[in-house]
Amino acid sequence: MGIRDLPTKNNLIKLKSFIKQSKQGRKLLEQKKMILKREIDKYMEEQEELKRYGEDLLIDAFESLRNANVDIGIEEMVSIANGIKQDNSLDIKYVTVMGAQIPSVILKSEIKPEINYGLYNTTSAVDEAISKFIHVKEYLVKLARVETTILRLQISIEKVERRANALEQVIIPKDEKIAQKISEILDEMEMEEFARQKVMKKKK
Repeated sequence: MGIRDLPTKNNLIKLKSFIKQSKQGRKLLEQKKMILKREIDKYMEEQEELKRYGEDLLIDAFESLRNANVDIGIEEMVSIANGIKQDNSLDIKYVTVMGAQIPSVILKSEIKPEINYGLYNTTSAVDEAISKFIHVKEYLVKLARVETTILRLQISIEKVERRANALEQVIIPKDEKIAQKISEILDEMEMEEFARQKVMKKKK
């Protein structure tokens, strides 16, 4: 038996206060879960819109790439692609939504790769393909932000649910059972004391 299980009035008062706080905590966790679910619904709608937009964008971009391949050849397009420098224009920061770290992706500058090919051996189809894949990259940045946000919100909701379930199914019932037991023991002790006092009065 732990110290908090000892049948004293002080322990009973503390335990009832703890149970009250646990119930308030569970209610707050339920409210937090509702807010997180509203947030995730919002981002899932954005995800669906992005995917619908992305389907046409990708089809169009790959069509322009095929045209460029036909014009100057696949090897030349691969050479141009390999010559484009790595893009370091992304800046990722995080904002907190109900304890969940949500990514905020900022493009430091417009995504425009340096031209590393001559105009003599290329055609307008190459320029068009590069331009459209720049838009694809911007789209993928937005999609990655949204999908990462959804994943982080889902993880946060699962954590909240585990804590709420632990309070509701384990911690609160256990403490209520201990409080009831202490209350019963104290009632029994009071009855015994009352009977003892009554006997003593009769002896006097």
